[in-house]
Amino acid sequence: MSTKSFSNPRLEQEFTARFGKRVRFREPLAPLMAYRIGGPADILVFPENEKELEWLSAKAKAEGLPITVVGTGTNLLVRDKGIRGITVALFSAFKEIIPLGEKTPGEFWVTAEGGVEKPILLAWSIDNNFTGLEFSSGVPGTIGGGIFMNAGTKYGCYADILKELRLFDFEKGAETLTREQAHFGYRHQTAVKNQLVISATFALKRGEGASVRAERDRIIAERAEKQPLDFPSCGSTFKNPEGHSAGRLIEKTGLKGTTVGGAEISLKHANFLLNKGNAKASDILALIGIIKATVLKQFGVPLECEVIVLGEPDENEISHTN
Repeated sequence: MSTKSFSNPRLEQEFTARFGKRVRFREPLAPLMAYRIGGPADILVFPENEKELEWLSAKAKAEGLPITVVGTGTNLLVRDKGIRGITVALFSAFKEIIPLGEKTPGEFWVTAEGGVEKPILLAWSIDNNFTGLEFSSGVPGTIGGGIFMNAGTKYGCYADILKELRLFDFEKGAETLTREQAHFGYRHQTAVKNQLVISATFALKRGEGASVRAERDRIIAERAEKQPLDFPSCGSTFKNPEGHSAGRLIEKTGLKGTTVGGAEISLKHANFLLNKGNAKASDILALIGIIKATVLKQFGVPLECEVIVLGEPDENEISHTN
């Protein structure tokens, strides 16, 4: 199924009958992604509940269509040709925060659905005098995306406080996993591949809202001082290799400020690749290739992408993201 040829009136009628205005066809993804980059999704759906996920799963199997899950795209680069099949967008629903009370001594459990944005959950914890989420201060995106990447900062990550995950697998349906079953590591886990995070349950502790708010504000100010936040990006492009800082390695190569098309290696933080205006995914991918080759040549250190690349590759594209 290619971008230009996608046209299936029968499927469009069936999806529209089921989802109404919550489905779009041949929809550009750039306005929905943090990078403001991305070609069209053949079928873009905004489901609201597990029943609709089950319908999508059955329809995808019947029609032989792939399913791709996206959140707010804070760690995604969608290729210029877009995404084939069905793209499931999580951020218009699954937004409930459910306090569960003191489940274990000193620990107050809270369930956040996958579409809850990270800053919203942090603000909720502050308003209710809980501590444990300060590490996520200033980190954009949804809880679902945060679980997928085991998002975090030097102050901690979601795996540190996670108790349970409820996932929707488009092959097997819904399932609930413990934190141990997810096997979390540095910026990865093994449980969530192309599944959708319905919800995550965290263990927080009682704290003083004012002090937690002050810590949040301090971390946000620290991030603003060190990171380029004035242009669209996906944050850190590369994971830190063991014993190294990816940003420092890139800086030592002298590549800061290098541009390809509308994309630039940030002058402020070398691990940030910026969309300086009308950048294409191919521009970002070209910079990724330049950085990886240069760092490997100069320091013998292979870099691994933290940003996830989705969509149909260009015929001439060389994979730079492994």
